[in-house]
Amino acid sequence: MRKRGSTLSFDSRDLMRSQCQHCTRLSVARELGVAGVKELVEQFYKAPDNLAIRYGMRFESDLEQELIYNLGDLVQAPHTNSLEATLDLAASGVPVIYQGSVFGGSGEIPFSGRPDFLVRADYELVFTDSGLSAVQVGPREEGYTAWDAKLSTTAKVEYQNQVALYADALRTLGLGSDKPHGLILGSRELASFDPGSLIGQLIPAREKLYLQISALIDEDPQRLEDVGELICEASSYCELCEYPLLCDHMRRQTGHLQLVAGMTRPQLESLHRSGVHTITQLAQFVGSTDKLSPEQTAKLARQARLQQHYYDNAEHIHEVVSRDELDKLPNLNPGDVFFDLEGFSFFSEPGGLEYLFGYTSVDQGEQFHYRWADDRVAEKEAFEWFVSDALDRQQRFPGCKIYHYANYEQAALKRLAERFGSYQSEVNQLIDAGVFVDLYKVVKASIMISQESYSIKKLEAFYGFGRGADVKEAMGSMEFYDQYLELLTDNYPEAEKLKRQVIAYNQEDCASTLALYSWLKSL
Repeated sequence: MRKRGSTLSFDSRDLMRSQCQHCTRLSVARELGVAGVKELVEQFYKAPDNLAIRYGMRFESDLEQELIYNLGDLVQAPHTNSLEATLDLAASGVPVIYQGSVFGGSGEIPFSGRPDFLVRADYELVFTDSGLSAVQVGPREEGYTAWDAKLSTTAKVEYQNQVALYADALRTLGLGSDKPHGLILGSRELASFDPGSLIGQLIPAREKLYLQISALIDEDPQRLEDVGELICEASSYCELCEYPLLCDHMRRQTGHLQLVAGMTRPQLESLHRSGVHTITQLAQFVGSTDKLSPEQTAKLARQARLQQHYYDNAEHIHEVVSRDELDKLPNLNPGDVFFDLEGFSFFSEPGGLEYLFGYTSVDQGEQFHYRWADDRVAEKEAFEWFVSDALDRQQRFPGCKIYHYANYEQAALKRLAERFGSYQSEVNQLIDAGVFVDLYKVVKASIMISQESYSIKKLEAFYGFGRGADVKEAMGSMEFYDQYLELLTDNYPEAEKLKRQVIAYNQEDCASTLALYSWLKSL
């Protein structure tokens, strides 16, 4: 949200996060100059930055360079970010404009945005052997279509709405074409849409944003306290927000229910309607709500009590809720392995890359085994190495299991078997026969812990597992792998150093899975 003079305008990010009224109210209040808002949010400002954003920008930049290579002077960028500079290029008839600016639209509040590509109506985008290009498909035609680059392989509704905003603004500027507008997907496919249909789909979502903005303006807030709760209850939009650190700070300051492990938004809203707003209140709550049974609230209250104990005493505690589930955990078999995969979602080919297969075996003492992959050939070799070993162990150690934490490993193996047309029936047979044991399911069915999450990293405090590797989280391993790829051609020794750090992280994950199994058996 931005205020220029007396005019308030919105951008595509504002529309995407309008599902969260907190985000909208905070950004509008900031631009309206409500006392205390700007000073508060600046303390917690964090520019959105993650691998998805960086790879999205890289994809966009690659497409720009391909167009420049293929089209030369037929593609141009405005000399400034102003609307006027873009209008000048359009008036001169440039076939493809990249990083232009548009302003306006048919709604009550103007839209301000920068479409990745504006393509003159007599041109069409095409993919060629030399990348993205455009070809003239008829006589000179006025008007432009808008195209946005998205690394995603699917044309999500929120992406379509973004293009619709551009198409609508182009119409009000007198530059819109009735030809299809669309998305350039990470799969290097074009998803095209009729602009009228896009704008029609946009209107309800845009009206919802307008109502939120208008409501706050009508309230005429004067102080920070007038803006409302400073916590986002639609936390799935935090990656689009500049203030996730503010939300986290306020959750902890207020003991917000979002901190309760496993809490869903419908559960939270139901508890709020029953007057339960904090972890302390939930820990003491008995009964039911309009949407939750006594059994459901009892489980949530138990989780809250455990967490409150940790907040008050800095002491990790757990409770066994089902000994029957613990009893189902098989005894250790000499052929058992403790398995962990590392994947990289932003690999240059669709589907990502499973770049590290690691497991710890116990038949000859605790030993770590791994295979590393930087391309599809090595990925296939690593996959077949692991499945072949798993099948061999089934023969040598009947009844042995493959332990892992959460469903990623099973899903990835099925995906790889299909990708390579290799070991498909064998992978399905191993899964159907119960060879894979997901310890996350065992944990969730058998115990409760005093943590805000049931990730394996949070569980390690209960079985005393200490980590030494520099990489601490799964996203951290992807960051390290990304840096490794950057260094691979220019600084091989440094790349190898990063590779060893990721392998050490994977080894610790496997060792931690074994330690978790042993702890669960001890219970």
